[in-house]
Amino acid sequence: MNVYRKVLLVQLIMFSVFFVMGGYTIVEHFLRADYPWINFILLGLLLGAGIYGFQMYRKKDDRVCVITQKEVSLIRYLLYGYFLFYVLEIILPSVVPSIDRNILAITVGIILMGIATYGIILQLRILKVK
Repeated sequence: MNVYRKVLLVQLIMFSVFFVMGGYTIVEHFLRADYPWINFILLGLLLGAGIYGFQMYRKKDDRVCVITQKEVSLIRYLLYGYFLFYVLEIILPSVVPSIDRNILAITVGIILMGIATYGIILQLRILKVK
């Protein structure tokens, strides 16, 4: 399957933002009470990455990369997994009130960062090889 290279670069930016969001899940849980402005840092990073990704996508770049169906499926499963764990981290404390929120924040943050890291490595491998 042929995919524009700029689409893969935008996906790379997206997985990088996902990595930051996974780290933010951990940091925000422990520092929110002391530093209420920490939410604005993530918002600034998300806006910056969004603007950068949009500008990158708007560039004239007609180079095409070949991507296999296996890689497309793997990217899809990574996105589904990230979404699942992110939603679990939001919903689980209200469903199970006795859950330790510290352990939950650390565990989910590490899992989100792991998924994002694998996505970054996959995107770099696709961009490098193809």
